[in-house]
Amino acid sequence: MLRRRWKAILSACVGTAILAGLLTFALGQNEDAQVILPPVTFSHDSGFYDDAFYLEIKGNGNQVYYTLDSSDPDERSIRYTGPILIQDASPNENVYSAVTDMSAYYDKALLKRNNKGMVHKYRLPDEPIDKATVIRAVSVDDAGNRSPAVTAVYFVGFGAKKGYRGMNIMSVTTDPANLFDPQKGIYVLGEKFAETLKDGIVENQDSHVFMWPANYHQRGRDWERQAEVHCFDPEGELVFSGPCGIRIQGRSSRANMPKNLNINARREYGCVGFNTGHLFDREYTLNRLSLYFGSNDLLLRDYLVNALVDDMDVVNRAFCPCVLFLDGEYWGLFWLASRFKADYMSQRYGVAEDNIVAIKRDHIEIGREEDLKLFEDMVSFIADNDMRKPENFESACAMIDLQSCIDYFAVEIYIANTDWPINNYALWRSRRPASNAFSDGRWRWMLFDLELGMRSKNAKLDTLKRAINNDAMFASLMQNEAFSAMLTDRLLNLATDTFAPERMDDFIDAYEADMADAIEKKYQRFYGEYSMDDLFYKGCDEIKEFFRLRQAYILKKYGGER
Repeated sequence: MLRRRWKAILSACVGTAILAGLLTFALGQNEDAQVILPPVTFSHDSGFYDDAFYLEIKGNGNQVYYTLDSSDPDERSIRYTGPILIQDASPNENVYSAVTDMSAYYDKALLKRNNKGMVHKYRLPDEPIDKATVIRAVSVDDAGNRSPAVTAVYFVGFGAKKGYRGMNIMSVTTDPANLFDPQKGIYVLGEKFAETLKDGIVENQDSHVFMWPANYHQRGRDWERQAEVHCFDPEGELVFSGPCGIRIQGRSSRANMPKNLNINARREYGCVGFNTGHLFDREYTLNRLSLYFGSNDLLLRDYLVNALVDDMDVVNRAFCPCVLFLDGEYWGLFWLASRFKADYMSQRYGVAEDNIVAIKRDHIEIGREEDLKLFEDMVSFIADNDMRKPENFESACAMIDLQSCIDYFAVEIYIANTDWPINNYALWRSRRPASNAFSDGRWRWMLFDLELGMRSKNAKLDTLKRAINNDAMFASLMQNEAFSAMLTDRLLNLATDTFAPERMDDFIDAYEADMADAIEKKYQRFYGEYSMDDLFYKGCDEIKEFFRLRQAYILKKYGGER
């Protein structure tokens, strides 16, 4: 492999932190304000290198201090006195991956005392895992004025390592205390869990281990931590980089390892958005991204459905595979994914961000609290009126995009998602009419969190009946013969085309070929004793079996038998 030399950064964040610092330096000075010095510069760009090299840091004539453990650099850090040898850091001792406080599932004695069996067979790696060299540096002048911290990340000798073929690489760097400190760390059980313990017993708490109180269950801006991201494509080219905020994402999955992360670009950090370039199906500049690990070991179910419904009238997410390095240590395989936020919706559908309303689980996802009434009025009208009457059904169709509704319910019903419809539903609309085709004020549906679908044991589950019993709006619509017929036709189309077993076999076979090496590396990192046959290939085979059984069930039940 030729040594890669990096091209111009493609990110919308390029230089924003530097420019912000320089602007403050130029315009923000007064007698009481601290002068912000220009940032340090590195002799080598962040990226991948075949061989070790010496890194030089320039501080514009000022003293330079740096760290190699991802911590925030200051005058107490290592003083730069000359070139630094940058080589493969993988043989170094594991540090952050050796933390034992990241999940209650690691503590077998704790689970035993609380009468909980091991749900996850996690283990801490007992061999050195792959590592990047993360260096963070600042310059300080004689008056104590400082520059902004600059972060660089170097992967040396990764060309021969297994588990990265075809994968994007994401480095997330933050002061380790932001993740692992008992008081402020967002990645650990921490003090929030310790407060519930007495003699090793969790008192007066939910019996489910995954819902035990913990730092990682905390939400909101108070539990967002500033970080720096660098994203590289499979060829090692830097796609985007910049400062951001990170939060733990999910519900019960917060107790698992590894954890989903939300990545937020904010002006206060010096970044207005990340240009995702060629990572997704189209180019976006997004200020909200997700590193999504999901809640199972295949990383397949959500991705499969989102990929296959791209031409349907439902909102799906953009996915690309991504290997995460957290504070320089290998952290497993994720999906880098878009999120249902105003930036993504606006760029995908051409609707102004301030004209978008989205509801997720009966709460405002995008918009204002008063927008919730728009949703409630629509649901009430459809649920409380006889949809067999043409005038009522016509009024309902003025409130909803009928094809979007049909496609959404057909997909959820077909995949037999048992975490729905009570949970995990979302809709969006424009607040006011505009010339854009999607700015007509009608509600459209959004697909997400499909992990509990496509289970072979549920292939003959009557999910249509389940949806009718648990969604009054849908039950009312199903009383209309035209709507019911359209739904049936869509289910039969899914059975014979979109989710046809032969098509699913080809899709999953290609997935196995592309992802097996990266997933095997992930299993080694988090489980140690593992079996690709048991954890991966059998899981993929189960999904194939589901689609075979589901097709037969749907065709028989809805009159489309071959």
